[in-house]
Amino acid sequence: MIHITRSLTDMRLSIYSVISCLVIVYSVLASCTTQKDLTYLQGIDRDGESFPLIPPGEYRIQAQDILYVKLLSYNQEFNSLVDFSQTGTYALGEGYLYINGYQVNDSGYVEIPFVGYVRVRGATVEEAKELITVETRKIIKDPVVIVKLLSFKFTILGEVRSPGIHRNYNQQLTILEAIGMAGDITEFGNRQEVLVIRSKPGTTLTFELNLLDKSLLASEGFYILPNDVIYVRPLHSRVMRTNIPTISFFFASLSTLLLVINFFK
Repeated sequence: MIHITRSLTDMRLSIYSVISCLVIVYSVLASCTTQKDLTYLQGIDRDGESFPLIPPGEYRIQAQDILYVKLLSYNQEFNSLVDFSQTGTYALGEGYLYINGYQVNDSGYVEIPFVGYVRVRGATVEEAKELITVETRKIIKDPVVIVKLLSFKFTILGEVRSPGIHRNYNQQLTILEAIGMAGDITEFGNRQEVLVIRSKPGTTLTFELNLLDKSLLASEGFYILPNDVIYVRPLHSRVMRTNIPTISFFFASLSTLLLVINFFK
């Protein structure tokens, strides 16, 4: 009887040992991320290389875009009328310029005080400047028109530290800068499978980017355009680590079941 009890006890200990080892090994494998998985632009020579960068196509203004428009001329009276920054005590920060921008309506027109409605949808920023200049010449001689796109926003999702909608106030933005604005990719993000989704009138383009490969610098998706969506897929280790509690619960339940069976034998 004593011999049987010892055998059952040894069996229980063996079962616990095996299950514990399995859980530990699974946990280690699930959390393994090598330095090679985290290093951007691998293979660039230390002495430097030259890459034929592909500039992004010029952005075409869409409905709901917000433009910054400033009108100037040699007529000081006209300048005082259209210079709304002097009508209050607000600081001329990016937020103020954004709030006081001019939104393109659903019909593609932007309404500018004293100038009226100007159709700008489908035009580049430079073309919109020329269109507004033509209309401004009808009310003032030799105007100077400044036009900038304020609604340069992009969305980044997935394994980044700060997902969501981000805004850019520069003329150009690269995928690396966009990821930097989102706080970089987490250690569980797949840097070899970054998806960029770009909407264009009548179609949607997608780019699969490998941030570990230096050829990224010559990719058409290297530059981010307004309204792009960036998705950073998770590594398989992320999925495995998420499932660890479920796997542990399964092994614990199996262990308990085996012990109960052995107890009633």
